Amino acid sequence: MTKLIDAFVYIRSFSQRVTPGSRYVKPLTGVKEYLVQKCFAFVQGYEKILENKFPSAFKIYQVFSVGTKTLYTDIKEYIRISSTLSAGKSVRDLERKELEVYFQVPKDLMKVAPVLLLAALPFANYVILPVIYLFPRKCLSSHFWTLQQKVDFSVIIQKKKLTYYRPVFRNLQARVESIENLILRNQCQNLFYKIGSGTHPSTHEILRIKKLFIEKPYGVFNLSAGHLHNLCRMHGISTLPGKQWRLWKHAGFIREMDLAIQREGWQGMSHHDLRQACFLRGLSPIGLSTEEMIAWLSQWIYVAQNCDSHSLSLLLHCPIFLSYNYSTNWVLIH
Repeated sequence: MTKLIDAFVYIRSFSQRVTPGSRYVKPLTGVKEYLVQKCFAFVQGYEKILENKFPSAFKIYQVFSVGTKTLYTDIKEYIRISSTLSAGKSVRDLERKELEVYFQVPKDLMKVAPVLLLAALPFANYVILPVIYLFPRKCLSSHFWTLQQKVDFSVIIQKKKLTYYRPVFRNLQARVESIENLILRNQCQNLFYKIGSGTHPSTHEILRIKKLFIEKPYGVFNLSAGHLHNLCRMHGISTLPGKQWRLWKHAGFIREMDLAIQREGWQGMSHHDLRQACFLRGLSPIGLSTEEMIAWLSQWIYVAQNCDSHSLSLLLHCPIFLSYNYSTNWVLIH
């Protein structure tokens, strides 16, 4: 009972803090901060616990030791970044790598924490560890994957996302006749005709219809239920209630990473970094050179830097506008 009271007091004290940062990239507070701290402490001592209590299972666990250490490092970095945001540091002062860690760690914890907790239970490790060894994509985060697995699993995820490109495009086309401004309607129809004919519009053509993605008909808070569902699936986001806010925050976070790339340039990005950046933004980079990835990402970032918090729906639909007919995407589904 005392521990529960202490935990409640701890959570309440954090929930009363002022939370600086942007509307998309916020420091940890309340229950979320408490749980991340607990996960951090657990991962920190997990290897020693398993080695001491379950020596036979530890032989299997050694396969995951490097992943555990990398995950531990990322959680530590995640907490550090949250602390700097709480102390008043601007999101625009964060580096690209810091933003990527801050974006990815919560998703990794949602996936890995239950598995690690179950594996630490008496006798459960004999079942859990072989299972996660056989099904790493389902049970583990990228910290535990080999370089080849990272590529293979990213391709599998991209294939699933691509199945929703056409439904999202159809959702866009279904609302074009509701556009009252005749000039904007014609510009939008011409843009859709290009996509339908197998090409892509230019970034300037995309930005000319930005106004349509602020309010009606394509603003994120004006989309139909089916459109929202397909858009969430296309971005790998949960379809639970609150889809509009989840999509809006997702787009805002990606835009912050886009702006960080713009500030730092391409010099600090490895081939792997560029590849992951393309996957996150809806393009399969398999078979593309470094120069081709940079060229495509430059188009995306040009659109992103001309968007603001009101027009983030445009960025959410950029996978359609910039990669719908891209050969590396079509290869995966045809």
